[in-house]
Amino acid sequence: MAKKVDLTLITPQQAKEIGAEINHLERMLQADKSSPSPKIQDVAEFNAEIAKKKKILNDHTPKPFRGKTKDKAAKRIKELDTFIKEQMPSAKSYYQSYPKNGGCDNDFERAVIQQMAFQSNPKIQQAVAERKNLLGRLEPHDPYIRSVENLRK
Repeated sequence: MAKKVDLTLITPQQAKEIGAEINHLERMLQADKSSPSPKIQDVAEFNAEIAKKKKILNDHTPKPFRGKTKDKAAKRIKELDTFIKEQMPSAKSYYQSYPKNGGCDNDFERAVIQQMAFQSNPKIQQAVAERKNLLGRLEPHDPYIRSVENLRK
């Protein structure tokens, strides 16, 4: 069975924070080793935690595109944007106010049903995840560009 690819990417700020955590843990371990009365009882577990954080950095930091793959990614993003926009309720219907007095409003109900279908459809969610991944690699320093709300018309 094929391994499912995790498309979650971290932002540069998150990478910086994880890097700081790794440095802090490594300094703690070094200080503890040179201490006359070490406090860390399970060094292997401590090293495993450091390795886990390094793996997160390695696996989830956006890798920039090179050469023609950047153009292919931009083209794929446009395809995904078109697909996602078609499935997404419009801004007008999505941001309409709740019906007064708890009454029934067919436009409101239609928007809710469309948004729920949008959020629960695995094909759409896979497209959204792929789009976020590609945009994260093209524009790693702009976490807001990944938001699907930018597509709502």
